[in-house]
Amino acid sequence: MRIINVHQLQSVGTGVLFHSMNIQALFGEHIRTLQQQLDKAFADTQMPVDAVLIHSGSEHLHYADDQGKPFRAWGHFLRWIPVDRADQFVLLRAGKKPLFIALIPRDYWHDPELEMPLWWTAHVDITIISKLEELPATLPEALAYAFLGENQALAEVLCVHSDLINPHRLLNWLDYHRAYKTPYELHRLSEANAHALSGHQAAHDAFLAGADEFDIHQAYLRACRVLDQELPYPNIVGLNEHAAILHYQHKKRYSTDKPDNQVLLIDAGCRAASYCSDITRTWCTSGAHPLFQNLLAGMQKLQTSIIHDIRVGMNYGDLHHQAHLYLGQLLTDSKLCSGTAEALVDNGITQAFLPHGLGHLLGLQVHDVGGRMADPEGNLNPPPARYPALRNTRRIEEDMVFTIEPGLYFIPLLLNQLRASGHGKLVNWPVVDPLIPLGGIRIEDNIWVRKDSVHNLTRQPLRPELYGQAATSGKLASTSA
Repeated sequence: MRIINVHQLQSVGTGVLFHSMNIQALFGEHIRTLQQQLDKAFADTQMPVDAVLIHSGSEHLHYADDQGKPFRAWGHFLRWIPVDRADQFVLLRAGKKPLFIALIPRDYWHDPELEMPLWWTAHVDITIISKLEELPATLPEALAYAFLGENQALAEVLCVHSDLINPHRLLNWLDYHRAYKTPYELHRLSEANAHALSGHQAAHDAFLAGADEFDIHQAYLRACRVLDQELPYPNIVGLNEHAAILHYQHKKRYSTDKPDNQVLLIDAGCRAASYCSDITRTWCTSGAHPLFQNLLAGMQKLQTSIIHDIRVGMNYGDLHHQAHLYLGQLLTDSKLCSGTAEALVDNGITQAFLPHGLGHLLGLQVHDVGGRMADPEGNLNPPPARYPALRNTRRIEEDMVFTIEPGLYFIPLLLNQLRASGHGKLVNWPVVDPLIPLGGIRIEDNIWVRKDSVHNLTRQPLRPELYGQAATSGKLASTSA
């Protein structure tokens, strides 16, 4: 076991980060806020413990293989310690600095180096161990603590009482309050947005140059200078009809018989100190169907209207319903459907064109925890029966961050079901059918709720200059190419 003096550490950057004392101060205030929250969590849940030990997670191998799956540290660990590595620990005690227990093995198969810049190490104590078996000796004796993490067997080795291994009351409390972001977290979310915009600009340019899905994806990675495994989620890069596959997972390579690509939908984000962005843009060429171009412009206005409608105190589900009413109006105005917007919503027509939820909480996970929680006790607020895919049913409150991502898709499976139903007569099929090869539209931004307004972190990152001029060039404000 080795204890290090954090003041001897060098402030080593990881990528393009904010290096001034401001980030150190922000993180320090973040830690103080988390410590106050933990004290309140103990009081509210009446946990009979002196401390909490949080595990980052364990590595796992593919079935019957010696190759490991890409690792992602647990969000509740990362909120305290920005180290995305397996088998790391943080011990939290009232009135004391967090104790980061860093497992740094003596290893010649892999690079064991762990960067520990001063902006965060100044606010924690650090103990280094070289193997997991040394962990018990690092924990203070006669300390009653809860264990949070996936490795229940390890908790049992540490003699943690079974009732204190991932206690539901405490986890529910922590999950619920993850929705409220500190200034440090807002800064990181903004960084992640600014970073991703560089990739979206490169993807847009590659699309116009005639690139296929694979090359568009590679252009995004190069512009952001990231590896696939460093992304918050696998990029969705859909050309033409692939834009109608909501979680399209491939990146097609076209060596011969190159298609006429008229539409690109790219859903891609980045991470900043493990905080995620989640941005979708849809582009079309000037040769795309004129009605599709009009629908793209209409969806841009629809998204702007929904963001304008956000108010503290309203339910996110009501915002989702309003998006369907706006979509119904767009469908009738564009002659895709007949009847009123209300009738299209009530009869499930809009669901065929927009089958997913309007958005979700965003943070250390892309679909961050607590989106359907009604209270810190763990009671749930399920989505309405007509909108089963809605991930966020929370009351909108100050300092929440969530996505707003309305869509309009031409999905053959859903359209065929609608065509065969009694409500299919409300659809103008001769107008809809020519649009099916173009896939669909999604426009997604990341929204920070303030007391009297909202801030669009995607359109206006808090410090866009960190990532060059792409975030402020205005080129990405348009939705057609």
